[in-house]
Amino acid sequence: MQSCVDNPPGGFRRRLSSTLMNAKVFPKEIQAQFELVAKRNQLPVNIFVKKNTELSQILWEALKIFELNLRWHVNQAMLHFTNSPDWRQDSEIFIPKHLSRSTKLPKKYQVTGLGFLCLLFSDRYHATIWVPCLKSSLPAWAKTRRELYANLSLLLQVRNRIAHHEIIYNYPLIEIVDFAQQMLVDINPVAAEEIKRRNYTGQINNIRLGSGGGI
Repeated sequence: MQSCVDNPPGGFRRRLSSTLMNAKVFPKEIQAQFELVAKRNQLPVNIFVKKNTELSQILWEALKIFELNLRWHVNQAMLHFTNSPDWRQDSEIFIPKHLSRSTKLPKKYQVTGLGFLCLLFSDRYHATIWVPCLKSSLPAWAKTRRELYANLSLLLQVRNRIAHHEIIYNYPLIEIVDFAQQMLVDINPVAAEEIKRRNYTGQINNIRLGSGGGI
């Protein structure tokens, strides 16, 4: 049975692409943004909107694989580190303003957002979370924590722009997918291989360099 989450039916995807191909369906201010960036990329605006929509669909699929695995991985690491299923509310680890950002819904509804997960890799939690907990759970990561945090922050920014239907065309999308795949080597090697198999980076290049103009 086809999954409507992993693989939206072709008709749905075609309708979505054809609808969003026309910038005139957007508010005038958004139209102006698309027209400006399309001009900078030397593309007709409708072609640019189509390409941005297709890139958003591809990135969303790749980032879904990454986010679900990262959430599970961090939760398991923090459960082991704190011996508490309520680690998100641990006032000995988190400063008050970050405690308020974590979910307070009943446990069966708890979902840790990517923004909150990103915080765990920031300077604020270098000594309290990264060094004693997360660093050892990512042995294949050879760069610094700050580089990891910078890459994860960029991934989060693009993820949120897609969720808000914004322009992502000129973001370093291939580098973001490569980073996600690299992180997944430790988190879930099967997922890392799946991202490689699906060739998201090739799809991104094909959209950017295909008919209708270049980057």
